[in-house]
Amino acid sequence: MKKIIAVSLLMTLITSINAQSGRIRISFAGFDCYRETWDDILHMDGKGDEVFFTFNFTLADKNGGSKLNYEKRTPVYGDATGSFSNRISVGSWVDAFGNNRGGIKAGDTYRCNDIIGEYDMADGDILTVIPTGWEHDPISDNSHSFNSTVRGLYYSINQKVAPIMIGFNILTGNLGGVVFNAASLGLSKTKAGGEQGDLGRAGTRPIGMEKYGDFSPKLVVLNTPNLNTICNSDMGFGRGVISVNYDEVAVGNSRDHGNYSLLLKIEFFPNPTATQQPAAANTSGSNPPANNNTKTQSGFKKLPVAPAATGITGIWKGTYGNGQNNSPSFYSFRLNADGTMQLLDANNGVIANGTYTFNNNQLTGTYKYNNGGQFSVAANLNAGSLNGTWGSGSNASGGGRWVMSKAGVPAAGNIR
Repeated sequence: MKKIIAVSLLMTLITSINAQSGRIRISFAGFDCYRETWDDILHMDGKGDEVFFTFNFTLADKNGGSKLNYEKRTPVYGDATGSFSNRISVGSWVDAFGNNRGGIKAGDTYRCNDIIGEYDMADGDILTVIPTGWEHDPISDNSHSFNSTVRGLYYSINQKVAPIMIGFNILTGNLGGVVFNAASLGLSKTKAGGEQGDLGRAGTRPIGMEKYGDFSPKLVVLNTPNLNTICNSDMGFGRGVISVNYDEVAVGNSRDHGNYSLLLKIEFFPNPTATQQPAAANTSGSNPPANNNTKTQSGFKKLPVAPAATGITGIWKGTYGNGQNNSPSFYSFRLNADGTMQLLDANNGVIANGTYTFNNNQLTGTYKYNNGGQFSVAANLNAGSLNGTWGSGSNASGGGRWVMSKAGVPAAGNIR
């Protein structure tokens, strides 16, 4: 009995130590292809596999009350030769002459460190990430209907994971304990593969799909008591990296037979507690400083800005549009060293206020117009230009695309 009480007290102590508020950062760290999917034998859509990944986020409080939702989609990876030059070249396939390398097959890997989500979490909050991989065909994209279905499930997801995570604590570093199959939580399977039959049918569909199109995604569920353990554990892919596997043969689909693992990197920056000493200035450039909870006049929190962000501060100017080259409009940011930002009009007048983060050449931000409308942006810094997307609310990709260069520096291109 004494041992049981001691273990119980130890778990309570560990939970109280780890349970705290802070800022979580989720990055896409890459993928491994253990077995490529069934594909067009003539490779009309490119050699081998072409894949992209989607990430659905839903943040809830400890009781399952929804706080925000967000979606992120990557570019297409695979054969980027010829007419497929808009893809990211990944994979070891070659053509019949041993040339034009690119296209994914069994044994290929890809590594990156692309920030896909960053959020403030209160003590006890739960963040659920739904990572999915998609075999891409340039027709019939079933990912849109899947995302629409998931949006309708956010409330149910939060209500189901909240009681599971109460008292849940990772003591062994077994990060697999935070990965759930949606079906195991009582969530219905989706028809994300469309009307796939015995012979297969061309179209973009999820990796991990069952034989006739049913699909049950994996959920990575993170709450604040476990984040310190997760971020300091190495499960074979690096510290804080969680592997999420989708194996079609394992779910009875020997026709499409894809087997991929997606890698998510988790970072957590706790808020200082009353007993903590002020952090020393960070000059190494390896980690961002602690979160600054000072509110701006617009109500946004000032976010952590890594030392590498010093080159990003200043005024950036460019254009945005709805994805069409013939409809660009003026777009300008002022990015400040403290993590705040302003949206400027053509006369440098402030028309919106917000906050941003910048790390590993990835910019994310949220701002609110003076008239109340709130928007989000995400961008990459490449060759002196910021190339990004924008959208309303927390969706940084639903509105269109934009490009900016720093004031006084020629722009690298126009809206695409």
